[in-house]
Amino acid sequence: MIVTLTPNPSVDRTITIPQIRFNEVLRTNKVRLDWGGKGFNVSRSLRVLGHDSLALGLVGGGAGIMVEDGLNKLGIQTDFVWVEEETRTNTILLEEGGEWYIKLNEPGPHVPEEAIADLFEKALSYAHEGDIWVVCGSLSQDVPVDFYARLIKLLNEKGVKVFFDANEQALKLGCMEGPFLVKPNADEAEAFVGFQIKNHEDGKRAVLPFLRMGIQYVALTIGNLGLLLATQQEMVLAVPPKVPVRNVTGAGDSLMAGLVAAISQNLPTTEIARWGVAAGTTSVMQEGISQISYADVMAMMPRVEVRLINVMGN
Repeated sequence: MIVTLTPNPSVDRTITIPQIRFNEVLRTNKVRLDWGGKGFNVSRSLRVLGHDSLALGLVGGGAGIMVEDGLNKLGIQTDFVWVEEETRTNTILLEEGGEWYIKLNEPGPHVPEEAIADLFEKALSYAHEGDIWVVCGSLSQDVPVDFYARLIKLLNEKGVKVFFDANEQALKLGCMEGPFLVKPNADEAEAFVGFQIKNHEDGKRAVLPFLRMGIQYVALTIGNLGLLLATQQEMVLAVPPKVPVRNVTGAGDSLMAGLVAAISQNLPTTEIARWGVAAGTTSVMQEGISQISYADVMAMMPRVEVRLINVMGN
């Protein structure tokens, strides 16, 4: 069973305009809505890749109803804890052609302690040994920074494989509980390790502190330099081809879905990296958020350059 958990989901509103200009009235070309938050983006991408998942999270108000209905219509099973305040709406101003964008993320609703306790209880009721859980995204207001650390600890006790994606202090505390996989981007990893990641050699150094914490897979994304996927035995580099970029938002979530899909099939590390980068690269070519197709991902696979760059201990 695959479960995604999103503590701060959103309605993602993408507004396409001819050109971003300031202090002017701008006319929109297109407006689209996606049902988002990082975990829900992963669920949507997994569905396309042929893997069902259960989506858990905290939602509220009319926007929460829209998220629930939208995911259900896509064939994604949901089970939410409801709060009084409205689920956030995030807005992306996207310049036609995708080169420039402005993303406005709302903080999310205030979440009472009772709702957090209910979410933990619901999570434990679904957790079974060998399951894959993807827990990721920002934390809503009043959700404590150790939320993920507490959740990962409980899931580890159930024998669950936790795939983790967060930032700042929530990332640090969560990693201390030893998730199965962590997926930081370069900025998040730099804040974690304390040095800049400008190239692959920097990336190889940056994954080591995560591995020393007992994490089995570290998936470090370094923009157009690709994905560095490290295990306790080896490191693999997967570099995407040059493609036209239309919307980068949610690409990391599609990449995560590719990793989950590949690991669930017990593929070798090189192919896990290939699946992740193929899904993430396909996502940036689309107008929407984490909008991929199975055919496009499969077509992208052979275009991803993958090579073993280091064997741990050698």
